Parts: sequence; C-alpha cells; structure tokens
Amino acid sequence: MPVYGPPDSRGVVITGIGLVTPLGPDRETTWNRLLEGHSATSWLTHAPTAATRFLGQHAGAPVFRTGPTTPPRLGIQLAAEAALEALADAGLESGLTDPERTGCVIGTSKGDIRGMAALAQSDTAPTAGPRTDWLDVFPNAPASRVATRLGILGPVLSPVAACATGLACAVRAVELIRRGDCDLVLCGSSDTSLCESVLASFARLGVLAKNFQDPATACRPFDRNRSGFLVGEGAAVLVMESEETARHRRANPLARWLAGGLASDPSGPTAVDPSGRSLSRLITTTLEQAQLDPEDLDHVNLHGTATPTNDRCETAALKHAFGQHASKLSCTSNKGGLGHLLGAAGSVELAATVLALRDQVVPPTVNLQDADPECDLDYTPQVARERPVHRALKLSLGFGGHIAAGLVEKFTAPRLGTANNGRGQGDVDRHAT
Repeated sequence: MPVYGPPDSRGVVITGIGLVTPLGPDRETTWNRLLEGHSATSWLTHAPTAATRFLGQHAGAPVFRTGPTTPPRLGIQLAAEAALEALADAGLESGLTDPERTGCVIGTSKGDIRGMAALAQSDTAPTAGPRTDWLDVFPNAPASRVATRLGILGPVLSPVAACATGLACAVRAVELIRRGDCDLVLCGSSDTSLCESVLASFARLGVLAKNFQDPATACRPFDRNRSGFLVGEGAAVLVMESEETARHRRANPLARWLAGGLASDPSGPTAVDPSGRSLSRLITTTLEQAQLDPEDLDHVNLHGTATPTNDRCETAALKHAFGQHASKLSCTSNKGGLGHLLGAAGSVELAATVLALRDQVVPPTVNLQDADPECDLDYTPQVARERPVHRALKLSLGFGGHIAAGLVEKFTAPRLGTANNGRGQGDVDRHAT
C-alpha cells in the first residue's frame, strides 16, 4: 500500500483555496452557506431524456453560475476560476514567482462526457484546418488548460481515481514538493457530470437517492432513512507549497499537510468492504507516517455518500482505527449540502476541511435527522459546531476500490506575512495552539 508521508523534513503548507460549487461561485460564499446548513440539490430544469426510464425524477446540484450562459467546456472553466481564486488567496495575484518550479495536478473522474456527446453529434463537414476541440474533452484538459493559461513550466498531471480523484491529486502534489520536483503546486479537481449517461448509470447501480418529494432533503448521510446521493458539479483548487517557499515570500499558510496515502479496497468494482478493514489500515498508516496518536485528531471529513454500505464502512473503519477516541471525533459529510461532486468531491471537501481548521468550526451533516443505529458516531447533525480543531483527516472512496486519506493541521507557526487576503475569522487566531 503506497503511502506518501513525510519521508524528509521538507514541510508542505496550503496557502490558497479556490472554490466553485453548487452553493456558490467562490470560496467564502460556498463555505458560509455550507456552515449555515443550506442544500443546493434541486429539481433539474431540463430533465435528461435518456435517464427517464431509470430515474422518473430528475434532481441534482448544478454548479452556481453568475452569468447568463454556461460555457461549452464547463469543467475547464470551473478549474480555471478556482485556480485564479486560489492564487489570489495565496497572495499570487500578480503571477507565479517561479514557473519552472511550479506544477499543476488537476484531475477529473471521467473527462467531459457531456462535451464528448455534443462533439459526436456535431456537424462533421470539413473545416479549414485540423480540429482540436476534441482535446478539450479528455481527462487531462482542465490541468492542461490551467497550466497553459498560467504559464506553468513544471510537471502537469491529471490523476484519475473515480470519486477519490481530488484527494489523490493532493497526495500527488505533496509528493512532487517533498521529492524536490516543485516548490509550489496547484492541485485539485473539477467535474461536470449532470448528463443523461452518468445519471442513468448511477440510477441503474441503485446509488441515487430515491422516493423523495424535496430534492433538498434527498441526500441524508448516516441517516436511518438514507437511500443514496444526488450528483453535483463543481471544482476546487488548492495552492500547495514548501514551507520554505512560503516563508521566503511571506505567505500566510492556512494549514500544514502532515501525511496522506492511497490504497485499495478489493471488494469489487462498485462495492466497499462493510468491515472497513482496508480504509482502517490506510488511516492507521497515515497516522503513523505523521507520528500521531489517534487522540491527536479532532475532526474527520468523511466521504459520506448516504449509501447504506459506504456509511457503515466508514463508521466501522473509524471505530477500528481510533478505538475509544472515535466517539470524540467531530465528523461530517458535505454531500447533503453540496451533492456528490464525483471527481471534484475530494478536492472540494479537502478545502472544507482546511477551512474548518482556519475558522475552528465543523460544518454540519445536512439532512441527518434520525441516525442509523449502525452509524453511531458524532456526525455533527444539521448544525455547525464551533470547537477547537487542531488536526483533521479527510477521507475519499471511489468506485473501483480507490481510497485516499489526507491529514492536515492548523498552521500554528508565527505568521509569515501581514496581508489578510480577505480570509475569515480563523485568520485572526492562527497563532493559537
């Protein structure tokens, strides 16, 4: 099981976050609405016709857009918007300081299926020159386009790990910095999967929420009456950099990355081990890499898909890995509010984990009203909770057996600069231990 922990002394910090989600067009709007317990899932205006046979009802969480139209290559656009906000948050509005030492690791779980279908049905008449628009539907397109736009000259990668893609990108970005290939990496993911082929596929798998009247309450992680998730779309990009680089340019880190890992659950293409053994091993190994005891953690941002097997698997894994301390962890799932962003879920939820450290507050598990007796941990039901959050764990699971973990802590070293960067309340107490 490959685990990317701290094999050397090169610290990695997170200095910027950009978000474009169903809850808002930027980081702070998304975060505030998540804390307030809003749900972005709604009836889709234009129901996908091919999915009608399987769905009967059509609901999801479209990304929040301020403009009158949606660009044809939405996944690329969302990744670019998130990247620009992340750079501004990191104090790099004027551009990268060293493009040759900068990398870009932005993934998506499946490429632009919506765009691929549109291209396949488009006019095939000869054009004056070779067509390059097909390149924009490949899974590497968001990373490639963001790197080109920003003039990045270092490694450009696009991992694909189903719904663990976003967190896998963060793990890979940290590895690039720790092994000395880069000093700064933009990492994250984007996903735009509200199209008939994806919805119909998930409906046939039986993982979409069923028998609901209000889409806003359809996704109920860890609830006795949960029946699945609703698909959403969005993007997140985080600025990761070596602690030395951040200090040199007097940045204000949001968090320190401690350890992260990737592993596999071999239960099957769409199954998870209900005992949580594979996930528990990954959690334990990640803690060991960071040289932490289970009691050193305060918060876990769970994958929390509101499917019966996933929620039981994560609960069992936490109990096995943390023992008695599992009941003292403040856990959450963001999918009741955001929807399941598929390839973008891991990066968006990692961003929420870092913001929980920044502001010392755990976001609620929206729609959790009657907890499943088999899911008996503290999932922060319905209402956000202010509490000390020093260290937090993010977990992601994906079809095909992909599992990922990321461990971060509140940045407690003396502040490296003086600019506020428009951040929230947590910015004022970043000295606190």
